[in-house]
Amino acid sequence: MKRFFLFTFVWIFFITNAFCNNRIDSLLNISQKQTGKEYLYTYLKIAEDFSYGNNGDTIVYYSKICHSKALELHDDIAQLKALLYWSCGLYSSRKYDNSLEKVEQVIHISEKLNRPREILQAYYLKARNYQGSKQYDLSILSFQEAYRYSVSLFQSENREFASKYYHGILKQLTYSYWYAAKLHDGIDFFHNEININASFSENLLRSYYTNISFLYNRGIDIKQAERYLLKAAEISTKEGNTNHIYMDQAYLGALYANMGRYQKAIKHYENAFQIAKNEKSSNKISYIILNLGICYDANGNLKKGVDLIFDGIEYFIKNNNKAAEAKAYQHLGRLMIKWHNFKDADQYLHKAIHMHKELNFPYLAITDYTNMVLSKYSQTDKDSTNYYLNILKNEADKHNATSGKCAYYINKSLVNLNFNKNPRAAYVNLKRADKFCSTLKSTALSTYINKAYGDYYLMKDSLLQAKRHFSNAWAKRNSLLMLVDRSNIAQSLSEVYKSLNQTDSAYIYLQKADSINKKIHHREDVLMLYQKDNDFKVLQAKEKQKVLTKENKKLFDRILLIRAFYIILCISLISLLVIYMKKRTRRLKTEIQIKESAQEKLKQQSQIDKTTIEKNNELLKIKEETIEQLKEKLANNQTAFTTEEEVNELEALLSAKLTTEEDWDNYLQLFTKKNPNFIPTLKIRYQNLSRNEIKIFTLIKLGLTTREMSGILMISPSSVNTARYRLRKKLKLEGDQKLEDIIEEMIMQIQV
Repeated sequence: MKRFFLFTFVWIFFITNAFCNNRIDSLLNISQKQTGKEYLYTYLKIAEDFSYGNNGDTIVYYSKICHSKALELHDDIAQLKALLYWSCGLYSSRKYDNSLEKVEQVIHISEKLNRPREILQAYYLKARNYQGSKQYDLSILSFQEAYRYSVSLFQSENREFASKYYHGILKQLTYSYWYAAKLHDGIDFFHNEININASFSENLLRSYYTNISFLYNRGIDIKQAERYLLKAAEISTKEGNTNHIYMDQAYLGALYANMGRYQKAIKHYENAFQIAKNEKSSNKISYIILNLGICYDANGNLKKGVDLIFDGIEYFIKNNNKAAEAKAYQHLGRLMIKWHNFKDADQYLHKAIHMHKELNFPYLAITDYTNMVLSKYSQTDKDSTNYYLNILKNEADKHNATSGKCAYYINKSLVNLNFNKNPRAAYVNLKRADKFCSTLKSTALSTYINKAYGDYYLMKDSLLQAKRHFSNAWAKRNSLLMLVDRSNIAQSLSEVYKSLNQTDSAYIYLQKADSINKKIHHREDVLMLYQKDNDFKVLQAKEKQKVLTKENKKLFDRILLIRAFYIILCISLISLLVIYMKKRTRRLKTEIQIKESAQEKLKQQSQIDKTTIEKNNELLKIKEETIEQLKEKLANNQTAFTTEEEVNELEALLSAKLTTEEDWDNYLQLFTKKNPNFIPTLKIRYQNLSRNEIKIFTLIKLGLTTREMSGILMISPSSVNTARYRLRKKLKLEGDQKLEDIIEEMIMQIQV
């Protein structure tokens, strides 16, 4: 978790600086043409931009200018902001007492002007100053004050602003409880707040859960840490906030890795990795890749772990992420030490040292030197070990790195024990390491110190003292990342119990070492211990016999169950197959009968429709002839009709014309039955056709001549030709394209 926040800080620092430099240069150019309040507010903007970085002296410089100008112009708001940025600059310069004086002025003016945002910012900065000066009790009280004030703003228009600060305040309050070694007080505080603010939104409850999980994970109760972190992850998943989901999945990965449950850790890291890839976040990807590689290695998959870290290095080089690249080399060096590949370990650690110094990350370089000491110590190279120990001490003293000093004295004590055979000097160095460890509150360093004390007392033949320290180290073994260290503790405990003639206990711890070494492929080392020690031979034979008997019984029961299962399965499948075939046969017979009946009906209906159409065609031809007679009559007798017989004949012919128009609908219905898809397809293809145009298409489909069509439509052949021409024009047909071609194309489409 610390590594994640470090990467986040570094990334924000470089990106912000790159952005701010261009922006501040622009503001400075603008300010040269301004006077009065415009000049003041431009400089306030510059001070605000610098306040997000670590340029403390620069922030103070611009803030002083703004403060003087604000007093000159009697602008209280500008004066308030200038004082706030001034205090930020002093905090960045680690002048905590001076910053606190300015913060008190900010609080006083903000309350006077009723500026809730500045009040909240001042409360938060006040707490950070106490935290920076290591006055953790005061920082806890100040963060609580800031927290209460942020909660009071939830019902105002400043809710969004207060919520933003609320999460940061709770996180820093959690750290203060940790730094002050008041983990139980912090847990009680969060439990109380959960009960009081149960009606808060789930997003705010998630913040409670993640922070209380962090406190439990500091060595109080890792199961409770898991419980609350899973609650937080459930809320994040429900809300769909990808940033929160990523954070919770990454924290769960770190938690399970700390518990030694690497398979679960890998699962959660993979979930976080997928989100990081989707967001294309270099910072998140770097954190996950490194930790995933370590988890794969710890889970026994060295190749995948190392390959993943190498993939990460390629990604970091491509994205010019030097910090992540250096961290990757540091991890690779540590893994190579674990696998006794010391040549590569030294090479990668030297790269990490060079890059961390180039990036001005002295604390990470100190960690690299610690790993170099471990590498040389593992190679039993006394001179090189002492050489890097001296560098480690100088670097730790130079940067006042407490963790580096603690690591130096732990490793110095191991050199005194194993190289110099000087228990007294080792004991003195362990006491010094213990003193620094009590300041750091580091469970991992405390575990290493207990193991070193155990080695010291074992050398002094103080078996009960050695047993006590080894037992304490074993109880906190999950704080150690390296499985080989856990295995060494178990083997040392086994040796102590053996010396105390407690063979059963010795064998139990040797079994624990064996189970650990299975994961890191060092099992042959422990098996050699089994074979060399006569006291274990009988116990080993008994254990093997018990295991074999148990396995044989399980195997016999399993074979019986498998046989019974397959017999029942075969009978069931055969029965189901018979039932299925009978039902399928009946269904097929019924379907065949239905299809045959339907086909017969279709044939009958088709014959009826064909006969009807033929009769109607004959009728139409008769009516056409009648119309032709009328035309001839009119042509031959241009004089008026005089006899009643001629008048009646004319009326009959006119009546025949009207009947033809009415019969058209009946004929169209019969045509549709015979050609069900023709007219619908025509209407879909050409939606703006009129009724008469549809008639023309239908008659063309029947293969009638222009003369026959003119008789049926009661118009002249020239009118038919005109109608056909207009229809071609309406359909935008080319010169060589015919209406018959369209009909033929439609018929082919319908058939397909």
